[in-house]
Amino acid sequence: MRKSNLFPFLTYGILLTKFNSKEVLVKKQILYFVILAVIVLTGCGTTTLSLKPDSKTDFTQFKSLTIKTAAADGVVIPDSAQTRIKDRVRAEISGGCCPKRFESIHIDNIQPDDLLLIIQFTKYDEGNRFARAMLAGLGAMKINADVEVKDGHSGNSICKGEAGKSFAWGGMLGAMTGIEDVEKDFAKEVSRGFGEMLGIAPVSASK
Repeated sequence: MRKSNLFPFLTYGILLTKFNSKEVLVKKQILYFVILAVIVLTGCGTTTLSLKPDSKTDFTQFKSLTIKTAAADGVVIPDSAQTRIKDRVRAEISGGCCPKRFESIHIDNIQPDDLLLIIQFTKYDEGNRFARAMLAGLGAMKINADVEVKDGHSGNSICKGEAGKSFAWGGMLGAMTGIEDVEKDFAKEVSRGFGEMLGIAPVSASK
């Protein structure tokens, strides 16, 4: 059974009764601040995707893109989840980071002259809504993947990176948020890193 990250602090709270009222007030304030910090830090997280191709790579030769997903050994991720994520990454690239950059974006159906975006999942954990509702940090949802960009014609790897998203907020927010919400944020991070690799500024930054 997983222990709560807050256990030491709750124990510390019990010990506050040994001090006078003024000391207790100060120490309670410190305790509440520490608990709040733990909740914030365990609430959500991002593994920033950084793709660093060789400076000589000419991306203008690629007019179309193919997105593929796979699961690393021992990682269980439903086909339906992989389909959702591929569709969301395509939507984020075509309508978000890189509008009109590619003439077409394929899913799985690799074309000889395509640029390939391969997402291999190394972690996919749907977590537990009930546990999240009870306490922040419990029942966390996590998605992590190795991301590789390849030349579809030669099969050569152009660059690699890692992307990830996690969510562990508690209370009603934790109970109401599901794995599909994390998938959306994950797709946005993959799209952002991919666009950055192509030298395309984020839409919000380019306005």
